[in-house]
Amino acid sequence: MKQWLYVFMLWSAGLTGGWTFASAEVPPFQQGELVIVGNVDVIPGYTAKRHFPDAGLTVLTVTPGSETREISRLRGLGIEAHLNRVAQKFVTTSDPFSSYQWHFDSVQAQQAWTLSTGEGVVVAILDTGLNSGGPDGVNCVVSPASMLGNPSGFTDGDGHGTHVSGTVAQKTNNGVGVAGLAHGSCIMPVKVLSDEGSGTFADIAAGIVYAVDHGARVINMSLGISARYGITHDAVMDPALDYAYAAGVTVVAAAGNDGFKKNVSYPAIYDTTLAVGATDYRNTLARYSNQGTGLDLVAPGGNLSTDANGDGYADGVLQETFDSSGFGYWFYQGTSMASPHVTAIVALLIAHGTASSPDDVKSALTQTALDLGETGPDAKYGYGLIQAYDALQWGAGGTSLPQPVGSCTDLDGDGVCAEEGDCDDSNAQVYPGFNEKGRRSRDGLDNDCNGIIDG
Repeated sequence: MKQWLYVFMLWSAGLTGGWTFASAEVPPFQQGELVIVGNVDVIPGYTAKRHFPDAGLTVLTVTPGSETREISRLRGLGIEAHLNRVAQKFVTTSDPFSSYQWHFDSVQAQQAWTLSTGEGVVVAILDTGLNSGGPDGVNCVVSPASMLGNPSGFTDGDGHGTHVSGTVAQKTNNGVGVAGLAHGSCIMPVKVLSDEGSGTFADIAAGIVYAVDHGARVINMSLGISARYGITHDAVMDPALDYAYAAGVTVVAAAGNDGFKKNVSYPAIYDTTLAVGATDYRNTLARYSNQGTGLDLVAPGGNLSTDANGDGYADGVLQETFDSSGFGYWFYQGTSMASPHVTAIVALLIAHGTASSPDDVKSALTQTALDLGETGPDAKYGYGLIQAYDALQWGAGGTSLPQPVGSCTDLDGDGVCAEEGDCDDSNAQVYPGFNEKGRRSRDGLDNDCNGIIDG
């Protein structure tokens, strides 16, 4: 059984053009580049490599090795500059074959499909792109894009993005191949990772903003930076994550494959994202899955070192993708595979009308998850293993949708009644005292009801 283990590497911009491992102390970043925060068109003495006006970011070219010095110089001029960090996909792969998808049984897929298939929900997959040329394919594709400026556009040259997209929206009941968990949804492929599987934070931030602006309701990011660096915030990507949250878009991210017990990777660890760890066929945390601070939920990620279900194949997550020999059905393992299970279930919830805002989605998923490990949320499994059918029934039985507070009206469930000064009781992100710090004025909302839009 052939396997590849993807690790964090840093591309060297030197003349030899090779891969260089990042040190344990310094997170990987794109050499020869800086990111300017703010819509600055021209900075004398610098060359702009790429400009993302919607995200408010500009990538500058600098001499490799001078990044820290140039950041200090620019900040002395009153310009906010940062290293352009590099994120990486989280996955390992094995040989292709056809079989059933045990991982969907683990999250109640068959029962959930009696209520919802994610019909009409747009799911953005920020990844290596999408190759839809296989015999199975995904249900539908809308507004594809690439943030890399490459001539091949959004086409996936790696296979990772195609596999992740299949978990969400593989064509189902078509007599071909495998199924998708939210097979009624549409995929918005946004290429933010190269065909080698890495991408800068500027590209990823721009991809988040693009997805929000083009109608995505949920964003999947099966990527991140090693949890061992301990990054919890980033000035380049944080504003884009805030923008998605303010717009009511749920962001789901992989916890990472470092086998680290202290905390999960960034951006999964960020407050507004759903961080997803990986379990195996026995609902046990996979040995590679990060845990600790920031972990919200777990979902099937697979284990290619065992055949616990006795079907003759390693227990990976099965979807259609490709390699140099062409298309086939491949078992992959990783938190990259766990994350789209949660993303797909978010699409089911939105389509069914169970939940729509990021906060309600999180409540529906965490309150109905299968508790594993210690009683209640813990560092190893978060709130537990996602359960699609139970989550779709959030609001009926043991868990409940937001209810009126006292004798007054609280339609959006933000805990503030319309009669108490909630100036927009149809939006949970608008109520007196809401913290607007760091949120973009472009959302057009008076979030804290002070009469000023993002004042």
